[in-house]
Amino acid sequence: MLTVPLAGAPAYAQFNNYRAVERYNSVARGSNVAEWHKRLFDEDVKKRIEAVESLGKEGSEECVKPLLDATTDSDPRVRAKAFHYLGEIGSTKATQTLTQYLFLNDIDEQSKKRVLVALSRIQDPDAVAPLADFIAKTPDSELRCAGLYALGEVGDQKSLEVLEEYANSDDPHESRIARDAQGKIQERLAAAPNAQPTIIELERLLGPREGDQ
Repeated sequence: MLTVPLAGAPAYAQFNNYRAVERYNSVARGSNVAEWHKRLFDEDVKKRIEAVESLGKEGSEECVKPLLDATTDSDPRVRAKAFHYLGEIGSTKATQTLTQYLFLNDIDEQSKKRVLVALSRIQDPDAVAPLADFIAKTPDSELRCAGLYALGEVGDQKSLEVLEEYANSDDPHESRIARDAQGKIQERLAAAPNAQPTIIELERLLGPREGDQ
């Protein structure tokens, strides 16, 4: 019996091949992430650093949890790379843990600065409230300025209210950063789609309604 090939068979085969490759890559990536996660607990610090770099370069959502685990490493090099890659990945899944680090007394100043940089890059509006709380409570001027800068990078409307309190600070460095952050947020909000009504929309809103005449 002669079998006539269907015209759609090649496309169907290509689709199946694509799905097979996709499934393979997904499984392989998951295996890699799991393996790198295990290496974070290796006694050799070089292997831990390599694991963090592998997770960071992979950059998927699956890597966020292992990288958060790496932020508790005893070696500052491992912690520094973990904070860096969390900011680079930019997942809001890291926000809560990172903001909690700001209020821990046993976290060194350098790590807190790296946390603030990571939060600046993640740009999660949920970070505004804890950042405002941290800025108000920290006695460290450099950390306070780094927090103000982070608020400017988050760019949320609520950040403007917090920044207003520091725009006229007695500390010129602090007030400059707060004002710069305000300007950055205002420019971003003004440039956002539908942020301001058009002339036609204003005329429609302010003009007489039908039936008023």
